[in-house]
Formats: sequence, structure tokens, C-alpha cells
Amino acid sequence: MQKIGKSERLIFITSTLVQNPMKLFSLTFFCEKLSCAKSTLSEDIDLISQIFEQTGQGRLETVSGAAGGVYYIPVMKKEDEIEFLNFLKNELQNPERIVSGGFVYINDVVFNPEVIKKAARIFVRLFLEKEIDYIATVEAKGIALASYVAQYFNKPLVVARNSSKFTEGSTVNISYISGTTGKIETMTMAKKAIKKGAKVLFIDDFMRGGGTVRGMKDLLSEFESSLVGVGVLIATKDKKSVDVDYKSLLVLEELNAENKKITFSINPQVIS
Repeated sequence: MQKIGKSERLIFITSTLVQNPMKLFSLTFFCEKLSCAKSTLSEDIDLISQIFEQTGQGRLETVSGAAGGVYYIPVMKKEDEIEFLNFLKNELQNPERIVSGGFVYINDVVFNPEVIKKAARIFVRLFLEKEIDYIATVEAKGIALASYVAQYFNKPLVVARNSSKFTEGSTVNISYISGTTGKIETMTMAKKAIKKGAKVLFIDDFMRGGGTVRGMKDLLSEFESSLVGVGVLIATKDKKSVDVDYKSLLVLEELNAENKKITFSINPQVIS
């Protein structure tokens, strides 16, 4: 077998870790794949770790012991987070985004991969210390963001729908009052979607009064599971009747359709 050089080792290790965030790889795995000693591998990992932290690409964590190894955490530098949030705030403050009914057009943002990937990395940092089994969201605009959060946490994504699908088998259904529309909505999820006793992180694009969060919490209780955190891209200043740890990246401070004025701020909890 041809000897694998240092450059090839660095490429393989970096690619493997980045493509599988939060997944623990044993040093033995890499040693066998690359035909190298653990001492050599440790030097390679140290170098990659330094480069990641210097360039803001995330960080590597090593776990000692027989069951240990290394895994990749896709977080950003604090200054890069602030730069991104300022960009997002300014992008959303365009008065042309105000649509009839006093709403803000954000579809181009929540379905832009470059935007939601960075937002998802911030949520990884915010909820990194939480014990999480699933990432959950409701259809439809929160799915893209939640899917990246699920990928970065290396956890399954579950989606609550507004109507049941016969292809999902038996479902659990609850009714809740939407904080955005003020109307009674239905939330449904397949009985096979979540295991009993699971800990769930809820991700969504927008939160006004917290009605959807309360609905999700009630739905999860039917699975004997718990909501351990809530992450939303944008929240209004309205009082939230939410009794769980929640973080919004931006706060909608003012929306005046008559004067065509819209103002956002960065949530200080996020950058503190």
C-alpha cells in the first residue's frame, strides 16, 4: 500500500470530521484508515484544531480514554457571529419587506443556505450544553433552518404538520392558538416519530406570542417527551408565555406599515 503523506492525512481527517459534525471518531479509526501511528495522528489533529480556531471554522474536541476520540463542533467566532447578525438585521430592515396585514417577507432569507447555515451554527453554540435527542420544527418555513441545526447537532429532525398524512400511519394531534395569526391551528406528528422520554430542541423562523411553542410542548407531552429549548431566527417584543429556555437571534422592535418603517435589533442574550 502506498504511504499516505501528511497533506493527504490532513485532508481526509478534516473532510471526515466536517462532514460528520458532533460525531465521535476514535483515533484507532483514523490510524487504520491512514496507516499511521497515534502520535502522528495526534499531531495532525492538533494542527487542524489550531487552523479551525484561527479561521473561525469551528473547533475540535478530544475525548480521552479507551472510548475516546475526536469530534467537530461547527461554531463560529464571536466577531463573525456579530458581523453576520448585523448583516441579517440590515437586510431585513428594508421597508419593501413589509407586506399587507403587518407581516414581514422573510422567505428569501429563511430559504437562503448561506444565511441559515450561519444561523444554525449560532444555535449550536447557544444550545451546546443541552442534552438533545431530536430537533423539531413545524411546517413549513422553519424546516430549512431546523434541518441544518439537526445536521450540525447530528440528531434526527422531526416535523409537526398541520394535517396528518396517511403514509405516516397513526398520528398524535393537538389544537393550539397560533401567536402569529391568533387562530386555532392543528399540530400533528406520527406516533413513530419520537421515542418515549426524548429531549427535544424546537427551531423555528419566527415567534410572536409563543403559541406554537406551547403547542409543541403539549404535543411532546403526548410522547412523554420534553421540550428543553427553543431557538428562533426572529422574535417580536411581545411578551412570551413560554416557560422554557428560548433564544431568538433578532428582535423585531418596530413594524409600522403606514410609515413604511421596520426596525430589528440583535438579541443581546445571543452575543453576551
